[in-house]
Amino acid sequence: MHEREAGAADAVQAVLRLFRVLRHRKKYVITAVIVAGLLGGWHYLTAVRIYEASASVLITFTGSDVFNTSMSSNGNPDSQITTYEQLFVSDLVLEGAANRLQSLPSEARVDFTAVPRDKWRRVLQNNLTASTIRRTSIIALTYRSKSPAAAEAAVGALVDSYLEFMEKNHQDVSVEIVSILEKERLAKEAELRSQQERLLEVKRLARDLGTGGESKVLHPLVQRVVRINEELLQVQTHRLQNEASLTALRSAVQNGSDLRQHLINLEEVVGKDLVMSAIGITPESASLASQIERQAMLDRAKLEKLREHLGPTHPNVIELLRSLEGARHHKEQFQMLINGPIVGERARQLGPMLITMADENLSKIRTHEAELESQYKKTEAEAMQLNGQLAELQIVENDVHRLSGLHDMLLDRIANIDLNRKGDDVRVSIVSEPKANPSPVSPRLRVVALLCLFGGFGVGAAIAYVLDVLDDRFRSPDELKEQLGIPVLAMVRKLTLSGDGGADSLQVHVASSSVESEAFRTLRTTLAFAGQDLQRVAITSSEPSDGKTTVLANLGASYAQAGKRTLLIDCDLRRPGLTKLFQLRGTTGVSNILRDQGDVAATATTCVQATGVDGLEILACGPKPPNPAELLSSNRFMDLVAWAEVNYDQVLIDCPPVMAASDAAIVGRLVDGMVLVVQPEKNHRRLVLRAAEHLLSMRVNLIGTIANRVGEDAGGYGYGYGYGYGYGYGYGEGYGMDDSDDEEVSEDSFEQSSDHVTPRRAA
Repeated sequence: MHEREAGAADAVQAVLRLFRVLRHRKKYVITAVIVAGLLGGWHYLTAVRIYEASASVLITFTGSDVFNTSMSSNGNPDSQITTYEQLFVSDLVLEGAANRLQSLPSEARVDFTAVPRDKWRRVLQNNLTASTIRRTSIIALTYRSKSPAAAEAAVGALVDSYLEFMEKNHQDVSVEIVSILEKERLAKEAELRSQQERLLEVKRLARDLGTGGESKVLHPLVQRVVRINEELLQVQTHRLQNEASLTALRSAVQNGSDLRQHLINLEEVVGKDLVMSAIGITPESASLASQIERQAMLDRAKLEKLREHLGPTHPNVIELLRSLEGARHHKEQFQMLINGPIVGERARQLGPMLITMADENLSKIRTHEAELESQYKKTEAEAMQLNGQLAELQIVENDVHRLSGLHDMLLDRIANIDLNRKGDDVRVSIVSEPKANPSPVSPRLRVVALLCLFGGFGVGAAIAYVLDVLDDRFRSPDELKEQLGIPVLAMVRKLTLSGDGGADSLQVHVASSSVESEAFRTLRTTLAFAGQDLQRVAITSSEPSDGKTTVLANLGASYAQAGKRTLLIDCDLRRPGLTKLFQLRGTTGVSNILRDQGDVAATATTCVQATGVDGLEILACGPKPPNPAELLSSNRFMDLVAWAEVNYDQVLIDCPPVMAASDAAIVGRLVDGMVLVVQPEKNHRRLVLRAAEHLLSMRVNLIGTIANRVGEDAGGYGYGYGYGYGYGYGYGEGYGMDDSDDEEVSEDSFEQSSDHVTPRRAA
């Protein structure tokens, strides 16, 4: 979700940036549109007028497709329409149309002037368009020509040639197809008669009763085989069950086990009376048990009714309860008699008798099984002989049905082709007669105007975008903020004040009520309300000569005017611009403090200088050291920053440009925030972006940018477009500016100068 939102925001920003680019370079867009309009107007006035004529024909399918010589007529109408559409651009139709046009007046042949006769077909094909109207059988023809009359004549010639081709082609094909189909029909008819005679002979031999074929009724002999087989399966199943019961019975008699379950399983063989007698139940006792059960049911129903009106101690209730208790006792005894095991003498007498009866029953079953099996084999042999004849009968019947259907289909195909109507199975009808449009279709004023407008706008936008990419300047605060991702804290105009140095060169000090001075007070207020403690602020730039030192000095004077005790520290140990601004060259400063071995606070106190502005003091650079990065990375510099934070309300540090040295990133990690000064008319975008990315990668708190030396129209795209660019910030041999009086000192001379500090601190 966040990625999609970020992508949408980037797209919106890209569109807005494109709009700003087009607005800024609108003259290129307007010029491109005007040029495109002039070219379009010239084309419209000088282009050859093209006219168009059209006609429509309807293709109707009333029978079989005569182009399909197969026996199947399942053609796809859409594919057939495409075939008839392509016939319009065939050589035969085009040649017929060319022959017709050759006999017309010269006004109808303006497209063929100076064209050889053998090329006329190519001209017709290039100017003709034949297309099927979607979901219809209508083919639309359009032809373009230099003359309306010539276009109309060409379409008429094409339609006439097409109709002639269709009429002749269908008649010829119909005659040929009828001849082929008639020969095929006679051959199939003779084959059908032969198969019908064979069918009658097979039926006679098979003694067919009309039960075969598609009626799905089995022959009586086959039905008999099925019934015998089913009965044999039942008898075999019964035999297996009785053999298993007899084996289990013999084992039970031999082991003296209970015969009750075996007796119940053989009930069908021995009879119900013998089973009951063996269990010890007489018919009288069974009848008595049944009567007692019925009486108990009546007593329970009567007891339920009495309990609704009488209590449990009533004599009638007590009597019914006793009667029910007696019936329950009798039932339990009867169940014990039934469920009791058959053992002892009764079991010894009953076992052999049951075995004998089971043997006799099994012998009967085996005899029946043998008879059924013999009968089944005999009937099966007869059915197998019949099956071959029935199969042959089925094959012959299928051949007869197939030949009969094919013969009928051939008759239908022949009947559908009516030679007298000359192939009316495909009819071609003219829906709209050939007619030319009196207005030219090319060039069209509206189309030319739209193409000029959009084409000119596109070319102008492309030119503006390319120039924007080549320009590589920031043209507005919004663009600066958008691409760097940090806010623009203030926009400082070009300062006209140029003093000899010191406090007289500070715009805020000399002309505090001017518009230019207001920018520094705005910057001071913005830093105060930035939402974080910014007591220690460092200022840098991407390149030399961007005015960072001037901005820092005026910002410090603004803080001093607000009543804050402010200290300016010149940490540009390579090219100390702040020291030069206040004419403090040759004095002790930061480099002396960082190289001295004494107490940082004591040394720094003696090195602080007055600036001539109340509340504003400066700590100059001191002699330029050969190793500035190592000095700024030392613990003494951290102690110096801590001392300044304790003794001053606001500390402003001037740092070297980011792209010139790594000193700015080192200082930026020790302060509360860093400000990047950008000169829009001078700095290249890619260098400023690289400087900001470098500071952010070093985890420097980059709180914002200051647009310096902007013009009067700074709110828009008025930063200017000068490409004057020079990397005059020298590091090493020569500094590129008037630094002849700044001498580089050796390690020894530097140590000697640090021992003789001459304080110039204001009282």
